[in-house]
Amino acid sequence: LLQSAVQVPDIRILYGPDTYMGHNLQTLFDVILQSPDWTDAKIKADLHPHHSNKSLLKLRENLIVFPQGNCIVHHMFGAQVVQTVRESYYDDCFMTAHLEVPGEMFEIAMEKSLIDQGVVGSTSDILSFITRKVQDVAQTQPTTLQRLKFVLGTEAGMVTSIVQSVQRILQETGSKHVEAEIIFPVSSDAVMATTDDDS
Repeated sequence: LLQSAVQVPDIRILYGPDTYMGHNLQTLFDVILQSPDWTDAKIKADLHPHHSNKSLLKLRENLIVFPQGNCIVHHMFGAQVVQTVRESYYDDCFMTAHLEVPGEMFEIAMEKSLIDQGVVGSTSDILSFITRKVQDVAQTQPTTLQRLKFVLGTEAGMVTSIVQSVQRILQETGSKHVEAEIIFPVSSDAVMATTDDDS
């Protein structure tokens, strides 16, 4: 989107089919545009070298999201899950959210990202964030147990790469007192019940 808006300044983007991702991009732009921390210099350095508040505002105004359509994998994060995350995990966990999760889950991670306690983005962005947080603590060589908790707002398929990354960091640093816990909250509707009835 950012590059398209640079190449075609008056571009009008009709975003689909993933409504969640489209609305989350709108939210991301809104947060950046409303935050005094996101100066033109920070936008150029951290987001895109050819953008400013003015160009992002124009892009945001020209971003239209189709109202229906979602990613079935990310649809399992809903209001019930978000309420549980806020009540049980928000204060002592890092929050992560893929761009395609429903808005409520995205907003939690976005809130925490503003204080470097969370991340929103691609699976690669999420993995980089978790890796950085574990590495930061492991390099301090703590003498008491440090358990880092991450709420994973994306598909469970990421867990293997996260585990491998954390194990590599702990092995390289020789840290024996750092643990990383991955919390994967999903709606009860996404869990299939089984019976013990063999007959």
